[in-house]
Amino acid sequence: MSDLKDIDLSFYGSLKFFQNCSREELEGADKSIFEKFQITLSDKSTCLLKKDGDKIELNYDNREEYIRLAERARICESKVQLMAIKKGLMDLIPGSLLNTLTWQDLEWRVCGKPTIDIKLLKRHTEYSGVSPNAPHVNYFWQVLESLTQEERRAFIRFAWGQERLPANDLEFQRAVTRMLIKPYTSSKDPDLAYPKADTCFFNLHLPEYSNPEILKARLLFAIHTDADSMNADNPQETENSRLGVLLNDYL
Repeated sequence: MSDLKDIDLSFYGSLKFFQNCSREELEGADKSIFEKFQITLSDKSTCLLKKDGDKIELNYDNREEYIRLAERARICESKVQLMAIKKGLMDLIPGSLLNTLTWQDLEWRVCGKPTIDIKLLKRHTEYSGVSPNAPHVNYFWQVLESLTQEERRAFIRFAWGQERLPANDLEFQRAVTRMLIKPYTSSKDPDLAYPKADTCFFNLHLPEYSNPEILKARLLFAIHTDADSMNADNPQETENSRLGVLLNDYL
């Protein structure tokens, strides 16, 4: 049922109500629940859960059967499409090998891990025009370690345009992926500047901040203000992106 929660929260909520309600809540005279043994699928078509289901009313005594049949109908409604996806996967990966993977393993290999491993990222970071031992670079790694996973994903989106890293060292190497830290070239006080990114190339221009507190404040402002600047489909997001640039130039 947790899968249903991800694809149809309202339907999931109804099933949980039927599962946990009392007889009075389900059959009380003041209630207006007139469910039959039929449901609406994702394509808006009607599915009978059993023969003559459109004539069988849901009640407290048959609710468990209704929940079981409704859950199965929704889970299996995309069976044809899922079998096509499976066939496509098995054209590339032998079924015997595919069956050794959990769904998490497969997701990580296709999409990258949902959690951002800072130590993994650090191993695949290069430097141009700046020493990896420079104080502000050390501050940078300290700050990244202190961020929440949501903030880390926002940083990766800011610096690279996506929210996941390759799953492991081998995937970094296979995809020829690295982050490049470069100096921030400006005549103004570095503590007043904001980091910039060449998002298409995973390059980060990092000002020489004097302490980690200032670095964290500037970095968080940058990733939450300009993190969606590649999305030109949303005018408000684009305007927010421009705001970040204007503030950076002004300060």
